[in-house]
Amino acid sequence: MFDWIGDKLQEAIEKTLNGWVEEFMNWILGMINKIVFKLPGSSFANDVMNFFAWFTGVFAVVLVLYKIIEYIINTQNGTQQYPLDEILLRVVKSAVAMLVLPWAIKIIMLNIAMPIANYFAAAGTDFKGKGGYAIILAALGGGGIATSGIVLIIALAFFAIVFVMFFYSVCVFYADYIVMQILIAPVALSMIADDNNYFQVWWRELLSIVVSLLVKLFLVTLIINILFSGGNILLAIGAGALIIKTPSVLKNMWYGGGGSRAISRGAGTIGSMGSRMLLTKFLK
Repeated sequence: MFDWIGDKLQEAIEKTLNGWVEEFMNWILGMINKIVFKLPGSSFANDVMNFFAWFTGVFAVVLVLYKIIEYIINTQNGTQQYPLDEILLRVVKSAVAMLVLPWAIKIIMLNIAMPIANYFAAAGTDFKGKGGYAIILAALGGGGIATSGIVLIIALAFFAIVFVMFFYSVCVFYADYIVMQILIAPVALSMIADDNNYFQVWWRELLSIVVSLLVKLFLVTLIINILFSGGNILLAIGAGALIIKTPSVLKNMWYGGGGSRAISRGAGTIGSMGSRMLLTKFLK
């Protein structure tokens, strides 16, 4: 009878401790997500963005006047390759990009990427009723884990470096976010020119930044899940190595494959159709 009572008591303690560990780790990952997606701001960066917006507006007027003069001259010479509507359409697309892209960045970050990261946190901290109790026993020396002290210290040092590198990548993400915002004005201006339209480059870089961050958040959650649920420690080490060294496939996926180009073309086509419809209404 005492064995039955002892088993029930141990089961209750194990269930309680596992619940506490799951709630604590979910809170930790939730805090990480809030920190990561608390998009930074800078008064200096805002001043630079305002300057670029002003400069872009002035330069856009000069560029449009040049394109119109070029159109008149080429039309008289019979060498004009596209109609005047195309020039006006590019101007409308550039203006729309100036208004929409800052809003689009925040939508992608806060309404798409952050819910995915929160799902990682919720799913990754569900240890299926195991892990927390065993970890505590192992820490107290009662887990029966035959691991030498030097190996444990090396493992702890490695994962400490992994988490430091993760937060380093978050700092880089913040800087990338500011740079992407500053470049909106030049990118919108480039849409007026015949060549050197950098919208697709900007769009691919944005996708690369967001997906890289989500992958690293997934890897951090994977490490925590493995450590607290008794998973394969080799997989956890591999995930840590990928956090330190970002998988090259992420860059190749956006710059080498056709997926991002298809998305960019699709976004450009939709924008062109909307701008053309708007321009048609104004010209009627």
